[in-house]
Amino acid sequence: MGNLFFFTLFFIAIHAQDGPLNYYALTTPATEIAGIINGELSGVTWNKVNNHLYMIEDDYGTIWETDTNCNILRTISGGTFGDTEDIAFLGHDEFAVVTEEGDLYIGNIPHSEDDMVIDPDDFQKITFAYPDGNNGPEGVTYNLLTETFYIVKEKNPQAFYRFQRPGTSADTVITPDIPFDAESIFDGIMEDLSALTFDERTGRILILSDDSHRIIDVDPETGTIHGVLDMSDATQHEGISFYNNNYDLIITSEPNYYTTYSSACYADNLHGFENTVCLEQTILEIEQDCNWDFDFNYKINVIDLLIANDILNGYDHYDCSD
Repeated sequence: MGNLFFFTLFFIAIHAQDGPLNYYALTTPATEIAGIINGELSGVTWNKVNNHLYMIEDDYGTIWETDTNCNILRTISGGTFGDTEDIAFLGHDEFAVVTEEGDLYIGNIPHSEDDMVIDPDDFQKITFAYPDGNNGPEGVTYNLLTETFYIVKEKNPQAFYRFQRPGTSADTVITPDIPFDAESIFDGIMEDLSALTFDERTGRILILSDDSHRIIDVDPETGTIHGVLDMSDATQHEGISFYNNNYDLIITSEPNYYTTYSSACYADNLHGFENTVCLEQTILEIEQDCNWDFDFNYKINVIDLLIANDILNGYDHYDCSD
């Protein structure tokens, strides 16, 4: 068993060398969010359109809309969906809420400066699992480009679900795909699965563990782990999301804490450069001076060149220099 454990750590270390998690560092230690006094935070998501965060708690489904410094802007109540575990922004004022009972609710939360009450009956209900006890679904994230949901089940056993957004807006029951055996692959690495977020840079998923105080970078097709970030605090981590164009991470914890981790800025690699000749020569194997793996796929190729040109042209999706 000991040899298997050390082999697992060695395997992770080899695959984590160039993944994005390797470049993250703690920037905000566990900090209490003023104003959240009832309930326990269970999930968080970032609305890219208004640059606000949405945090949900698991007792009454209350949602707090905050700025990216976690100052509360308004309270959204009435979300009595069940044991609410996580929330995901889908675009166009649409959100998805996952419950431990195995249901996903999709509906609108209109942009406003005022507190509001939502009605679960106005949300589409998608039933995808039938868990036993308090070990059901814990996190949800969404790939907007492919309209794919990814959901993790906490434990006993751990599970990773995937399904396309249904073509209907009516309540429905589906059977999700289970692309890999999470219980087996994450054995000895993740004691539980508490949340996840989709990484547009890589097309992979960052999965959070409360019991292990760890984040892993996972291929959603195979379960292959491409990186590991061990967190320094021992709070009860329940939610994870990016919260800016630099792909900095916010982690929310019960009852009302948040922590942030920041990554190195892409644009820093191009500081002082006016063109991409160095990168072009590396791709053509004329020189090997530019190790700019912007998409973190362990290869220096034309995709990295396209991203570098986007950065130099000020494309906001990649340029975090401001």
